[in-house]
Amino acid sequence: MYQKNKQQKSSALTMLIGFLVLFFVYHIPEFLQRHYRKPLLLLMEICMLIAVLIFFFILSQQNKKPQYDSGLSDFKNQQRNLYIGLSIGILLIVGLNFLTILLQWNSITIKASFTSVLGQSFLFVIGTFLPSLAEDLLTRAYLLAHRPKHCNPKWMIFFSALVYTINHIFRLDRPDVLLYLFALGILLMMCLILTRSLWLTLGIHWGSNIAYQFFANIATVNTLKEIGYENYLLSGFYITGIILV
Repeated sequence: MYQKNKQQKSSALTMLIGFLVLFFVYHIPEFLQRHYRKPLLLLMEICMLIAVLIFFFILSQQNKKPQYDSGLSDFKNQQRNLYIGLSIGILLIVGLNFLTILLQWNSITIKASFTSVLGQSFLFVIGTFLPSLAEDLLTRAYLLAHRPKHCNPKWMIFFSALVYTINHIFRLDRPDVLLYLFALGILLMMCLILTRSLWLTLGIHWGSNIAYQFFANIATVNTLKEIGYENYLLSGFYITGIILV
């Protein structure tokens, strides 16, 4: 019994250390960007790639079985889920922004040329992939890989959503942001558990980030009414997704 408890404590400590290493590497660019007050895009991409590599290295050192890579190695059979996820993620953000237009909260204009829009959109597609993947591995795949045998996967959904929310360490001062992050975290973890693959989850997350960057950097969003309910609407979109799933 003593030996068993000792092994469990050692395993928990190893899991925690691995998580903290991933967490630190993931947040290095964010800390430095806030310190220097400028974007450090190349550093961010490098750190995200390192975080992804560390994830697989840690799992291999912890003798985790291949299925604990959350289905990433099965892209051939899961690519449809990636494309579906991308479509869902993009449509959620696009739908939110068009709903704010219908409600006459905002107006949206695009002043850039078609060529410029395509070029910048392509950069967003490339630039948001690694951050989306790294965060999915940190806040979902890693936690699921270390789920205790007696723990119901359903509880992991809420735990992962909580970790995902807290992972946005510089955005924890607004209840509307906390709500939509938690709702999105539930949706993404549900998709991972139901499909036993990260590709649908990654698609939704990646697609949402692509669309967010589009409206934040290409489109000009003009506020007509200062309502402040946009994030609550977004939460509603994600909660609807949870119900449908």
